[in-house]
Amino acid sequence: MSSPKDFNVFARRRWVCLISAMVICICAGFGYAWSVLQNPIVTRFGWADSAVALAYTITVLCSTMAPLIFGGLIRRMSTRTGVIVGAVLFGGGLLLTGLMNQIWQLYLFYGVISGLGVGFIYPSMMAYVVRLFPDRSGLASGLGTAAYGSGAILWAPTAAALMEGVGMDRAFQVLGVLFAAVILVGSLLLTDPPEGFQAAMAPKRGGEQGGAADLRRGQMVRTGTFWKMVVVFTCGLVAGVIVISQASPILQQTLGYTASGAALFVSVFSACNMAGRFLWGSLSDKLGLVNTAGAVFVLCILSMGLLAVVGQEVPVLVLMGVAASCYGGLASILTPLTARMFGPRYITENYGVMYVVFGLASLIGPSLATTFKTMGGGSYTGAYVTAAVLAAVGLVLSRFLKPVSRKGE
Repeated sequence: MSSPKDFNVFARRRWVCLISAMVICICAGFGYAWSVLQNPIVTRFGWADSAVALAYTITVLCSTMAPLIFGGLIRRMSTRTGVIVGAVLFGGGLLLTGLMNQIWQLYLFYGVISGLGVGFIYPSMMAYVVRLFPDRSGLASGLGTAAYGSGAILWAPTAAALMEGVGMDRAFQVLGVLFAAVILVGSLLLTDPPEGFQAAMAPKRGGEQGGAADLRRGQMVRTGTFWKMVVVFTCGLVAGVIVISQASPILQQTLGYTASGAALFVSVFSACNMAGRFLWGSLSDKLGLVNTAGAVFVLCILSMGLLAVVGQEVPVLVLMGVAASCYGGLASILTPLTARMFGPRYITENYGVMYVVFGLASLIGPSLATTFKTMGGGSYTGAYVTAAVLAAVGLVLSRFLKPVSRKGE
């Protein structure tokens, strides 16, 4: 057990660690710029929209499955080592994507390799920032997820400009090297909290931080609460995934936007995603995690329902922005809610398992969008209605979430 003096020293240093983690998350958030990449890949190689869109689903699935498949390995690594492994995979995957000429290579390089890299980086960073700030877990989670969600604000226009200036192949190569270098440098500033730091800094008052058993992931997945959370968050995230992954095609198809004009709003929606993460993450420390989730679900239902019936430019843009912010809001509270439901002690491995909800939502969302677009002659109405119904299911089930007690559920 470390001394109070060690805790005080680390309490000051943790801000540097948090900033470093946020920079790393900004780089890892490049995947949110996918909708800027999709059409150029289709145009360059002539592959079908749905086939190319599958690459996004694969990369998210691989990023979410990495903590499940390599959970034991990640648990034995220090935070810094895990991030270094992720940087090599993530940057290397993008670099290799710049050499592709067949669609299986897109799936392997961009989807699998870079996706696994993100899986080593982002879940670890989210658990890490909550460990840094057990006294302000909502704020820390909000900042971490906001950094991750802000990636496309910077990378969507950057990627578009690079592809126009040096070509798509070279753009992937430049970005791969850049991301690997920045993440590797950032990892040097990460330090794990001293033993006993979380217990010493955790709020002493009663409330949402207490009462839950400290379950390991094998115990967690055998509880009903775990499966409720999986369904709740998967249902809620689908709406945001539709907007984030398909924003550029949606705007070009339904509003007649050019590729460059759509790319601008990809960044705008990413800003909404980022703002939702910070806003709802911060509010959750005051409103409570379950209440915050309920408010986000209501906004999600309204935005999707209205998108199904309105077609004017300004309302469509506003509602898509709201949906993106809802995605960010749910992302920001997933980490602290996991700690709330199953205890904070094993948050790194437990969040790695819970992170699978992003993969499930990313499997459903783009598929809904492309399927209903094809069936509806270019209309996304069916996808919006389905997403609204799923969000309503998530809202109802979220009312039944309760921490797993030390005596069982």
